[in-house]
Amino acid sequence: MAKKVRTKSLFPSTPKEHIRQLVEWMSQGVYEKEQIIAVALLCAVAGENMFLLGPPGTAKSMVASRLKMVFKDGKSFDYLMSRFSTPDEIFGPISISRLKNDDRYERLTAGYLPEADVVFLDEIWKAGPSIQNTLLTVINEHIFHNGGQIMCTPMKVLIAASNELPAKDEGLEALWDRFLVRMVSNCIESDTSFFKMIKGAGIELSELSESLFITDELYSLWQNESKAVGIQDSVVRAIKNIRKSLAALEKEDGNQLRYYISDRRWRKAYRLMQTSAYLNGRSEINLSDYLLLIHSFWNDVECIPNVLNAFTSSISDTVVKGLTKIDKSIRQLMTPQQQTAQQSTPSRLNTDGNDFAEYDYFYYLVENYPAGDTYFSKWDYAALSNQTRDGVRYYDSKRKKIIIHTLVPGRPFDAKSQNASNLTKVKIQRCQNGAIIDGTPYAFRRKAAQSAISSESIQTLPVYQRVDLIQDLFRSCVEEWEKSVSSNWTDCDNIFLSPNDLALVNKMLKDVRQQIKTIEVKLNNVVTLIK
Repeated sequence: MAKKVRTKSLFPSTPKEHIRQLVEWMSQGVYEKEQIIAVALLCAVAGENMFLLGPPGTAKSMVASRLKMVFKDGKSFDYLMSRFSTPDEIFGPISISRLKNDDRYERLTAGYLPEADVVFLDEIWKAGPSIQNTLLTVINEHIFHNGGQIMCTPMKVLIAASNELPAKDEGLEALWDRFLVRMVSNCIESDTSFFKMIKGAGIELSELSESLFITDELYSLWQNESKAVGIQDSVVRAIKNIRKSLAALEKEDGNQLRYYISDRRWRKAYRLMQTSAYLNGRSEINLSDYLLLIHSFWNDVECIPNVLNAFTSSISDTVVKGLTKIDKSIRQLMTPQQQTAQQSTPSRLNTDGNDFAEYDYFYYLVENYPAGDTYFSKWDYAALSNQTRDGVRYYDSKRKKIIIHTLVPGRPFDAKSQNASNLTKVKIQRCQNGAIIDGTPYAFRRKAAQSAISSESIQTLPVYQRVDLIQDLFRSCVEEWEKSVSSNWTDCDNIFLSPNDLALVNKMLKDVRQQIKTIEVKLNNVVTLIK
């Protein structure tokens, strides 16, 4: 009986290694464009579109032409737009025979955009309204209306390029919003790379190994598996911070929509981060994936510096606010305090729900509920009053939790869409620090007591206790920050980030380290003086 011989797989062991080898192959003979190539590949896998801003001759079209080569049997379409371009040149000419014989208005799409995997449109803003409107449908829904039939387009990515941004008040906003990733393609900056380029012979790509081609099956696998990627709490906090920062910038800018990010773009950005995490071999989105959005959330070149600053600040906002409060407590500690009735009175409990612990970002935990761990909708609680309302308790098979929701008048509860079973009606109303459910009051679990301590409550304690408490707060704040730095930035090898991207982070980390060092010195001096 013949022995079975194990053969070593010819395919890369992981998606990350696969992408790394593809980027290396696509970058042959090209200088300072590695990140644009890598991000273009990321966009293709995520099914998103990309805009390249830059002067002629900066390898913008090359990115699309090489990207097409990595897809097995991939088809491409590229076109230089002008104000005289017609839909026939983009979507295919009208079939004369079909129009004559069958009285049907259909296009011959073979070799044109509707049948291409990778599309490159140069000078896209010069396209006329008829082309723009059809593009919106193709980009949004990946379908093309060809006469009486609807074609599903195989387009994985549309890369557009121009040396200018879309003109204002010309109806280009909708098309501009469809390009999730926006990158600047400049001329070569390094002298070394520049002279290598001008001295080099014509670019001759080596043959791509059969094992590196992205097949339709592999593409579908990557897309499906990346949708299961979760998100770290640190990224959730950063997203909350950036939304507030961009909203503030937009308000300061007079609501000109230069910092406006639509809900659609946020949803697409989440998919991009999921894909980045998956292709980097992680099961959760971390801050290095989040940082990629600096190439997505600018609408005007003049706004880029503010957007970059907002992103780095959003990452460090939690620790900076914590350190600022600690610094304030240290200064108050060294200031003579007069004992007043207000200081001696214990601070009133916070009843607005802001200090309740959040679970899955949308729920509060009902403590000591007889049915077991039960979660109350955060948004429903905000709308509750002291008047009794109807609610429903059920088991969510997707989240694997018991959930309590209020019933909205006129809106029936859809058990199927909520993945709900074991439905039970309940009566609920708001009470201090929790809710009354079926006549019994229940408290919601609060955040860790240490994090809920305010600078005001610290001042009511004796000096030695205040010092110990401030030291504990400082240690906790620093430990949490260092844990975040270690898991996100130490030996960061996200294959889609450039050295310039990481330089922004390194500057932010340096600033935070300096702030920590300054407060540590202050705290040590206070301890020495008091003890």
